[in-house]
Amino acid sequence: MKSKNSKLMYVSAAVLAAGAVAGVNTQNAHAAEVQKQADKNAAQKTIDQNQKDLTQTQDQLTKAQEDRDNAVRKTSDAQANVLTADSNNQSAQNVLANAQDQLKTAQDAQAKAQANYDASYENNVKSAQNDVNKANAAVQSTHEQINVQNAKQAEALNNRQGQEAALKTNTETLNKTNEEISKTQGQVQQAQKTYDDVNKDYQPVKAELDKQAKEADDAQKAAQENVKELTQAQNELKTAQDTANKAAETINNAQAKLNSDTEALNGAKSELSSKQKQANDLTSQRDQVAKDLQTAQNKMNTAKAELDADKDAVVNTMVMPQVYKDTMKKWSGKDLSKQSDMDQYEKEMAAASWIGWTQNEYKHNEAEKNHMVDLKHMSRADQIELNKFGIDLINQLRTQIGVDPWTFNESALDFANAIANRYVKDDWDSDKDGHDSAGINELAHQYGLNYGIPRDGKYSNDGQYYENLMTDRFGWTEIPFEQAKANADKFGNPYDYSDQELAYNDNNTYTHSKDDYNNRLDDMDHLKNQVYNTVKRFAFNYNEWLHAYGILSQRYLNYSAKGKNYAAISFSVKPTPDHWGFDDMDIHVVNVHESMVLDPKVFNVNANIPLTDDKSELKKQYTDNLVLVNTLTPKKSNLDNQINGLTNDIKGLNTRISDLTKSISDTNKTLADAKATKADADKKIAVLPDRVQELKDKQASLDKAQSKAETDLATYQAKNKDLLAQFNAAKANLDKLTAKLNDLNSAKSKAESAVAESKANLDKATSELSAISSHLDELKAKLSTAKTTKEQADANLAKAKAAYDEYVSTHKDVIDNLNKANAELADKTKAYNEAKEDAAKTDKEYQAAQDELTKLNNHIEDLSTAITNYESKIKQLNTTINKQKAGQKRAALDAQINKALDNVSAPKHTVTTTTSVQAGTSSSVAPEVAVSTTQRSEVLTNTVVKSNNASVLSPQTKKLVAQANASKNSLPQTGANDKLSVFAALAGLSLASLGLGSLAGDKKRKRN
Repeated sequence: MKSKNSKLMYVSAAVLAAGAVAGVNTQNAHAAEVQKQADKNAAQKTIDQNQKDLTQTQDQLTKAQEDRDNAVRKTSDAQANVLTADSNNQSAQNVLANAQDQLKTAQDAQAKAQANYDASYENNVKSAQNDVNKANAAVQSTHEQINVQNAKQAEALNNRQGQEAALKTNTETLNKTNEEISKTQGQVQQAQKTYDDVNKDYQPVKAELDKQAKEADDAQKAAQENVKELTQAQNELKTAQDTANKAAETINNAQAKLNSDTEALNGAKSELSSKQKQANDLTSQRDQVAKDLQTAQNKMNTAKAELDADKDAVVNTMVMPQVYKDTMKKWSGKDLSKQSDMDQYEKEMAAASWIGWTQNEYKHNEAEKNHMVDLKHMSRADQIELNKFGIDLINQLRTQIGVDPWTFNESALDFANAIANRYVKDDWDSDKDGHDSAGINELAHQYGLNYGIPRDGKYSNDGQYYENLMTDRFGWTEIPFEQAKANADKFGNPYDYSDQELAYNDNNTYTHSKDDYNNRLDDMDHLKNQVYNTVKRFAFNYNEWLHAYGILSQRYLNYSAKGKNYAAISFSVKPTPDHWGFDDMDIHVVNVHESMVLDPKVFNVNANIPLTDDKSELKKQYTDNLVLVNTLTPKKSNLDNQINGLTNDIKGLNTRISDLTKSISDTNKTLADAKATKADADKKIAVLPDRVQELKDKQASLDKAQSKAETDLATYQAKNKDLLAQFNAAKANLDKLTAKLNDLNSAKSKAESAVAESKANLDKATSELSAISSHLDELKAKLSTAKTTKEQADANLAKAKAAYDEYVSTHKDVIDNLNKANAELADKTKAYNEAKEDAAKTDKEYQAAQDELTKLNNHIEDLSTAITNYESKIKQLNTTINKQKAGQKRAALDAQINKALDNVSAPKHTVTTTTSVQAGTSSSVAPEVAVSTTQRSEVLTNTVVKSNNASVLSPQTKKLVAQANASKNSLPQTGANDKLSVFAALAGLSLASLGLGSLAGDKKRKRN
């Protein structure tokens, strides 16, 4: 291929000779092209990033403008809220002032009534009663102390008797030991005399025995030393043989291992390739799932962010797991008469419900914890708020399983309230007796609904169509499962509750005052928590699902899956404790299917209350994507686990390949070492048998010498056998008696210590018994005095009571006035405290409204500043991008010129191009015409190359050259435009010689 630089050889020879170009070569041209492309990519990347920043800033500007518009629209509402809160606060302050005046009046009246009452009689009774109590306590206490001392005295007597018996036993033992010592001392003296007599004759014989024994021992040692050397030589021979055998075995094993490891290495490499492919496939799946999960998460977060725009807004949702829907669908319409089918159904439903239970948890609203609700006199507004909250949760579940939502209805709410009032009227113990069916059927009749009547004409008590009932203890609800589990781990689980049972247990969480509890007041957040948990318990129970079918229109109640269901929720509190002694609160979830309405004039099916608001679509988006997140998260986790498993397998295989490679190397070394070891052992085997035979011959002579020495020793020992026996017997008897005497002396020392210890213990026991007796005498005297004091206190109490009774009978009007004044003061104090709380609450609400307005105005100001900044940034980015695009167009034009130059036709028959330039000389060889340049001192003569195919430029090239000439001064002096620079500097003369005009090259341009 012809170099791009070849065409430069066709320019004027004079220009080349003048040194304008010196050795442009193919390699430099290629590097320039690579650099130009890199610069072009970098420039495009910068433009793309700026374009991305521009789009992002435009989106931010649009969002900020929308936020400012929304904030401005909210300003009027916020100002109205401030005015309303201020008015409410002024009213509450007036009520507080009035309550304070009434409290002052009640305090004055109580003080006056208290002044007319003589409390001394009552105080005397109290004082006398205290004296009686003290006297009774003193008598009781002294009795108890005497009983304690009697027990101690009996114990001390037993202890002293025991110490006396121990002293007697230890003294007898000491006397017996002294007698035995005296007897043994005489025996030792006699044995010593016998030993001394025999020892005189024994000593000369012992000297000869020692001498002969040494000679026998020396002979034995010499024989043993030779045996040792023989054994060593034999062991060395055996070791060499074993080493040779082992080395041969090692050689065989190493060769086998080498073959096995090589085969395993090939298998591991093949398995590694397979695992890597599996990992790549799963990674692609995981990445797609992760992308889908992130999309769902972003959508969910976006929806939640908009739902939480209000600082006090808290969104509670109820999610139906796919496994729950699948399980309900699987068992829908199935016959469960077989126990095995029922067991399997309950097992699967319990597992699916547990997933639903753990995925749904109530979100608290701190603001609503200050909103107190009177359950015995609930306002319509509070009822509607709780109904909307609860029915919306149920409809979230119904929508997710594809059944028609419930409709909140005024008549349904009246019907539900009537049911709640009936429970209160009947003081109904729902925890014991379940539904008040007869009452519900009677009310259904009154509200124009279908109802049950048995044959006796009374309202049916066997069942009803409308109510799902949750019986809670007032003020109680379950804590989150994680906390229940943590408590069980920390404090124990003595009844071995399962996780499901722990989750369903109630826990006392009432946090208000005792008065609030007694008056059945609870906060809105806690009531919503109980409504949330009611729906959650109905839908995701762990051992029954009839309530789930009731609110979800499944299985037996699927007739209500379509059409209108008019629904409402009401609350009732039992006037008296239930059969367990608890204060019950019932939540009545009532729904009336349109088929149950008999008289639409009584039950108004058109009086519906809308549940939806402008955030319904956001709630649906949040719930739908929450379901998707809950579905994709375990799927991604499963894929992650599989990938991690494969990654670990791959890591293990790489490790195994590395280990096998090292093992093969080590085995090759082992094989070489074993061969060397076997050669060394074979050398030893050749010389050791002769050494073994030499030592065996020497051993026969040594054994003979040892035998003679041992025979001589035995002969001498036999000759003096009687003397040796006498000496050994005398010495053994003396040693035995001496040891016995030592043992007796030791026993004597122990017996003396035991006698001394027994005497000390007896003295101590006698002293303790005496002290206890003295203390007992003191307590008996104290008891007598306490009894006397008690009799006097009883008499004084009777006297004080009689005086008090007489005062009460003669001053009844004074006491009644005081009681009345106390009651009035309590009522006014309560009213004042309530007014004070209301005033504080309205003041807080006013301040909150004012703060919200201020925050809103500040937010508008911040958004206006942000909008200004965004607009400035957009303008700046547009300017930068336009400049960058202009530069990019300039670079594109340069590239077009270079491309045009590449397309210039050269002589077809050129064979060789010489690019080396010497001082004043350049040559180019062609088949027809040679080119020569002669340098003279006064003039340069240019000779133009001509051939059968003269070089020409296309019209497009002419246009590009003209453009380059017009803008030559704006070209950047970078490597990306080197070719154009050379062209602008040199090509003019050559092109002029072809009749195409002149390009005025910039002679000062340099390569960079």
